[in-house]
Amino acid sequence: MNYLKAEEKHIKECQILKNEVIKRLREQNLEIWDEEYPSDKLIKEDVLSGKGRIVIENDEIIAYASLSRVIEEFGEEIFKYENLFSFSRLMVKTGFEGKHVATFLIKSMLEEARENGAAGCGIMVHPINPKAIKMYEKLGFKFEQRKLYPYGDFITYSLIFGKNNAEIR
Repeated sequence: MNYLKAEEKHIKECQILKNEVIKRLREQNLEIWDEEYPSDKLIKEDVLSGKGRIVIENDEIIAYASLSRVIEEFGEEIFKYENLFSFSRLMVKTGFEGKHVATFLIKSMLEEARENGAAGCGIMVHPINPKAIKMYEKLGFKFEQRKLYPYGDFITYSLIFGKNNAEIR
């Protein structure tokens, strides 16, 4: 598996992956994404702005996520620590679930964030997604809060790389 920054040539394949994942989530009765979010336009914006990250195996994109600073994705007030990165829109191709592809992608993004001076990583997850919650907790993410936002009910988690680098707001 190779972790890469997505390029313009990857946009269409990432959009196809997103549509496939939405279909799979619906079949599993996990109504966390739809045609409005994440949209094809948003995936394109992620990639063109340098936020899209992919995992490739045998010349095929098998996972995608967007990596950015928390302030760019969610604003200032959601997490209690400053200088955090965040990832969102994490998706794994059908047939690759349970093969640690998501873990590989997350660890790669965490390392990239650390190398870019982040104090840690903050994420939001739907409470109806227990597999994701279990994976994040296994990777060391700590529960912060559950809150109803204008865009839905979410749980926030953070993983702080070193207490010396993280300042509480």
